[in-house]
Formats: sequence, structure tokens, C-alpha cells
Amino acid sequence: MMTESPPSPENERFRQGDAGATFVLESKGEWYHAGFHLTTAIVGPSILTLSYAFRGLGWGLGFFCLTLMGVVTFYSYYLMSLVLEHCEKAGRRHIRFRELASDVLGAGWMYYFVIFIQTAINTGISIGAILLAGECLQIMYSSVSPDGPLHLWNFIATVTVVMMVLSQLPSFHSLRHVNLASLFLSLAYTIIVVSACILAGISFTHI
Repeated sequence: MMTESPPSPENERFRQGDAGATFVLESKGEWYHAGFHLTTAIVGPSILTLSYAFRGLGWGLGFFCLTLMGVVTFYSYYLMSLVLEHCEKAGRRHIRFRELASDVLGAGWMYYFVIFIQTAINTGISIGAILLAGECLQIMYSSVSPDGPLHLWNFIATVTVVMMVLSQLPSFHSLRHVNLASLFLSLAYTIIVVSACILAGISFTHI
């Protein structure tokens, strides 16, 4: 029978002084929860709109750039998983990028540098996601009610309020049902876009 290894001093420090880390270390989520959490975290507005951003490059160069970005992203995550595994075997389990960077690259300014980078990226993604979601809602609303009284700022404000409410949930695990629905919507979006692109390409060749 396998016995559970005693908690490391690092994990004990987390449990005593960090509620968020305690929740992660004692989480009861299953592997498939992690699967659709990660999928919906990665396949967000920034990824789903890459095909639109690269449309001007054409099929060949656009597909090459998307593939290259995918390879670089996969390799980066692969390297990070190796580093995390190495640190955990040494008794240092990290659940945040800033702690990992501080361990690998040295304490001090690197810790705060990663915090700055993370804050800048998260702020940009949050603003972009709110604006994109507001625009999408406005497009759907305009198609149903072209002369309706609602404007773009109404939808942006609505999305902002919803995101503020969701941000009060204690963890990603609390969003598992929302993320599961998002996973199916992302898959549906991907299938529709790919099918539409193929159909448009076939129709264009017959003109």
C-alpha cells in the first residue's frame, strides 16, 4: 500500500499563510476538471481570434504562422512542466509563476518583475475580453433588434458586471460548470469556423 509522503516545509508554509494555495493543495477536483479548465483558459478570445488576425497573410503564410505559434507554445509548456517536476521532486512545489521564477532565476527583483509582466498581460486580456464580448453581444442584439435602444456601452457594462461577480468565486474549481459549457461552445465555434472556411474556399474555387 502506498503511503502519502509528508508535506514539505514549503507546502506547510502555504497551508498556514495562504488560503488560495491551501485550496489548490487540498483540491478534490478530478483530472477531467483540470482538462477543461486548461482548455478554456487557453482557448479564449485571444486564441479564437488569431485566425481573424492572420487572415491578411493568406492560407500558406497564415497557416504557417499559426502552426509555429502552436509549436512554440507547446514547447514552452513542455519546458515548464519539466522545471515544475524537477522542483517538486526536490521538495519545492510551486503553484504560481512568480514563485517558480524566483526559485529558478533567483529571488529579489525577478519575483516582482514576473508580477509586473503577469499584471500587464492579465489587464490587457481582461480589457480585450470585455470589449470583444460586448461587441459580440451587440452584433447579436443588432441582428435581432436593429433599431433597439441598447448601445455598445450597455453590453460592455453588462459583461464587466458579470466578470466582477465571477471573480468573487474562490477558485477555478468553482467555475467548473461554467468552464465546461465554455468548452462545448469553443468546440462548436471551432467546428463552425473551420467548416465555413472550407466551404468558402470551395465556393471560391468554383467561381
